[in-house]
Amino acid sequence: MQIHTCKGFCGIMVVMKKLHTTTQNYTSNEKCFQLQIPMNFEFIIPDNDSVRLLSQFVEEMDLTCLYDTYSILKENQVTPRQMLKILLYAYLDTKYASRVIETACKRDVNYIYLLEGKPAPDHATIARFRSLHFAPCAKELLTQCTQLLYELGEISGKKFFIDGTKMEANANKYTFVWKRKSTLQKQIEQLSHFLEKAKEYNQKIYRCGKRNSYAKTDPDATFMRMKEDAMKNGQLKPAYNLQHGVDADYVVWLQTLPNPTDTPTLIPFLEDMREQLPFTYQNIVADAGYESEENYSYLKTHGQLAYIKAANYEISKTRKYQNDIANRENMVYEKEKDCYYCSQGKVLKVIGTKARTTATGYVSEKTLYRCEACTNCPVKSSCIKGNHWKIPEKERYKTLDVARKFEEQRAESLERITSKQGILLRINRSIQAEGSFAALKWDRGFKRFLCRGESNVYAECVLLAVSHNIGKLHSKIQSGKTGSYLHCENKVA
Repeated sequence: MQIHTCKGFCGIMVVMKKLHTTTQNYTSNEKCFQLQIPMNFEFIIPDNDSVRLLSQFVEEMDLTCLYDTYSILKENQVTPRQMLKILLYAYLDTKYASRVIETACKRDVNYIYLLEGKPAPDHATIARFRSLHFAPCAKELLTQCTQLLYELGEISGKKFFIDGTKMEANANKYTFVWKRKSTLQKQIEQLSHFLEKAKEYNQKIYRCGKRNSYAKTDPDATFMRMKEDAMKNGQLKPAYNLQHGVDADYVVWLQTLPNPTDTPTLIPFLEDMREQLPFTYQNIVADAGYESEENYSYLKTHGQLAYIKAANYEISKTRKYQNDIANRENMVYEKEKDCYYCSQGKVLKVIGTKARTTATGYVSEKTLYRCEACTNCPVKSSCIKGNHWKIPEKERYKTLDVARKFEEQRAESLERITSKQGILLRINRSIQAEGSFAALKWDRGFKRFLCRGESNVYAECVLLAVSHNIGKLHSKIQSGKTGSYLHCENKVA
């Protein structure tokens, strides 16, 4: 009985060994196995598929800068042009992780079509290509994409819509460093045995630069307040300020900046674009987050028209704001005497000027006005507001700080944005600029960067932008809307 069991066990082992050997041989010439899949994909992939357009688009690009990042190119490996096609199509196909792209190269027909008979690259090769080869020349390739769209007549080169969003970085949100100079100085001056610690703090402050914080796991990321605040507690997260410049629904230019606000990003964004593109936009359309005297002056100096909504534009239309006697806009201004008259007919005279220098070095001058007849005013409590004054209410006087140049620039911009053309441009900005972020975050599900470091993050953004542009071009070709610039460009000269 024992011998029979042993023989039966041995027989089972032999059968299992045979089955194991059979299942490992996928290329055996038997009925249940196939030697190879058909390599002619012309009959499998439709003629109007986006992968064909993407392949042709990349073929038109000059990839000399990309090839220069390689020291040796092997014959049997995937070429840099093919790698670029695969990566762009993966981002168009909402596949961002390198392991997911590797799997798609082995199973998806469209990816195999782009490989052109070459073996599928592994995830490490894909990750290295993205960070070591594509990242150094990402800006140049974005420039080529924009120029190609301009030559095809897909972008107007006239109306430019800009907007920004905060994209979460691939960093630990609980490990961050804040810049505190006062603490550092005290430690250096008072505690000599903390010298090593002081050196460490010096390095952190140097890394912060003009920022107030950075993430330890991604030092290029800055802690910012995000709109996506699930806990409703104003939690800070490491992020990048992604800026998009859109024309005719295409992402013409982009930048990733460490600034938590949009105001200081406009000038570096336009300067970077001016250095790379052969044409200059004359009409710059942006929301209230970009309004400043420095930005107005920059656009006027370069002969560009600013269509920027004032920061108080929406609130100024409310009845409460218009009836508030404390607001300068509700006072009477006499230009000849350079003075204001309050609701009680009392005059606010000039008492001096003060200059304010921004972080970028721009000097803004403000004129100071003061009323000397506020002692027995019956509406003093409504005119002079504030609960944290160190001066008693009886000793307070109404004062105004007016940046005359800024107010004139704001008035000019307000006249432009309230015109028929300005209304159409502002509507179009919300459709195009904000729509590009909506497509990125919600349609394509990209809400957090996968790479770390400013260069790698920028490369990811370029991949997303170029794939977005190719997808948009494919959609316009299919719908027969090529060469159209939406309603605004067609109606407004």
